[in-house]
Amino acid sequence: MKTQKIELLKAITSESGADGFLVYSPQWHKENYRFLTEKNFIGPFGVILYLAKTDQVHIIYGSQWDQRKNGPLLNGVTLHGENPYHVVSQLLKDGTVKELALSGGRYIPWSLSQAVQEAGADWISAEGKLEAARMQKTDEEIGYLKQAVGLADKAWNVFMKGVADGLNEYQIVAKVEHYIKRHGAEDCFMLLATGGDEVRGMTPPMMRVASPGQMVRTEITPQVNGWWAQICRTCVKGKANENQKRAFEIFLEAEQAGFDRIRPGVNIKDVAKAENDVFRKYGYGEYCTEKYTRVRGHGHGLDLDEMPLVLESTDLVLKENMVVVIHPNTFSPLCGYMVFGDPVLITKNGYELLSVTERKLFEV
Repeated sequence: MKTQKIELLKAITSESGADGFLVYSPQWHKENYRFLTEKNFIGPFGVILYLAKTDQVHIIYGSQWDQRKNGPLLNGVTLHGENPYHVVSQLLKDGTVKELALSGGRYIPWSLSQAVQEAGADWISAEGKLEAARMQKTDEEIGYLKQAVGLADKAWNVFMKGVADGLNEYQIVAKVEHYIKRHGAEDCFMLLATGGDEVRGMTPPMMRVASPGQMVRTEITPQVNGWWAQICRTCVKGKANENQKRAFEIFLEAEQAGFDRIRPGVNIKDVAKAENDVFRKYGYGEYCTEKYTRVRGHGHGLDLDEMPLVLESTDLVLKENMVVVIHPNTFSPLCGYMVFGDPVLITKNGYELLSVTERKLFEV
């Protein structure tokens, strides 16, 4: 656990007017734990407890095995790997913690909540504080995201070869995951869809095989040291028809319109509006609604859908060192659902495009 993350715990505790800060992360939502410790765990949960009176950080695991996987710790950080609820009770038993800031409250088990209550402490919500801090990345975190994007770029070629070879979606995903994990990723998330004008969205892999003229859409999202980043692309088996080409031209224009709005100080809702306005210009505005699509992009980080969501309803000002993917993915009456998107790093004066995969409708 690095000093800057301990200072963040202290700052949130102070801003909340609390005597301590408890961060609960279940096994299926490790993002805040990984953000603070830069480590993983395999047990049922991880707890981080900061106590202002002693100025100590306690890392409490749901399994003894996780404790043995950690290396040296900073002064002021203690690991606990046995009887987690008892540990919390013991740390709070002197009664000096009257109010405890909480992150992860919707996941917290009854036994842990009871241990805090029996110690005489009340909860203060600190939900969203860590998530907000996660949006601005350090140089090290940006490095992990760039590695993930680099793997996605290379895996796109593996994906297209699978389509060209006539593999079904399960087989294509297996090829892509094998490549990505063999080259350093710990995980990979993919959605895809094969078919024609009838396709309304992407799904997990199925037995679908592309026929000549059909499109195959995907998002490839590798995870490197906890950090997820993706590219979105669409290819056609054989030659693209005129409607498919026309649809892609609109998607390319929409993505570029989003890029052109990106810089520090711009509200993310204006980026979403710039994308949507392109569809509106050509008479396809209704396909920007939630009936046909979800978001126009989102943040990248420790969650697959990191904040901020790129929507006209999102009120958030972009800052330097945020990383977002811009993807105007939606259904088009010209060709069915199409996906197209790229991640960018918000820089001092604009943005840096992180992917190198050509921005085109591919034919394989």
